[in-house]
Amino acid sequence: MPLLYQVGLGLTPVQSGLLIMPQALASMSTKFLLPRVLERFGYRNVLICNTLALGGMLMLFGTISRATPIWLIIVQALCYGVLTSLQFTSMNTLAYADVPRDQSSGASTITSTSQQLSVSFGVAAAGLTTVFFLPTEATAPPALIIDGLHKAFFVLGGFTILSALVFSRLKTSDGGDEAGEKDLHIEEAKS
Repeated sequence: MPLLYQVGLGLTPVQSGLLIMPQALASMSTKFLLPRVLERFGYRNVLICNTLALGGMLMLFGTISRATPIWLIIVQALCYGVLTSLQFTSMNTLAYADVPRDQSSGASTITSTSQQLSVSFGVAAAGLTTVFFLPTEATAPPALIIDGLHKAFFVLGGFTILSALVFSRLKTSDGGDEAGEKDLHIEEAKS
C-alpha cells in the first residue's frame, strides 16, 4: 500500500503514512467487539467469511487510482483494519483453544514463532508477486506502476480467497471454551 500511495499516486511518505493510520486505528478500536462476534458466529464461520472479505478488500485496493477520493481510501483502510484485526484475533485465540493452562507457556512460544514465520512468508510472497507485475525500467511512468500494483492486489486477493479453504476444515465447535473445560475435567479427576 505505501508503494501504491507514494510511487503510484505520487503522495509524500508522510501522506502515505497518514493513509495507513486508519487501518491501525480501526484494528485497535475493534478489539473489544471481537470476542462477541466470535461467540455469536463461531470461529469457523468468522474465519471463512472474514478471509473471503479480506481477499475482496485486497482486490478493492487494486482499483485505487489518482482519481480515487482520499475519503474513499480512508474508508477502505478502516474496513481493512477491522477485517485484519478480526482475522488475527480469531486465529490467535483459536491457536490456544485446546491447550491446557499448564502447557500455555510452551504453546505461546510455538505460536509466536509460527506467526513470525507466517508473516515473513506473507511479506515475501507479496513482494515477489508485486515485483512480477511491476515494470522493470526504473523510469517507468506512474501509470505502468499503478497497473502493476493493481494486478498484484488482484492476485494477492485471489490467493487470500483461496486460503479460506483451510478454514473450511474446522468443525463448528472448534475454538469453544474447550481448554477451560479440559482443565475442569482434569481437576475433577484429580479430586
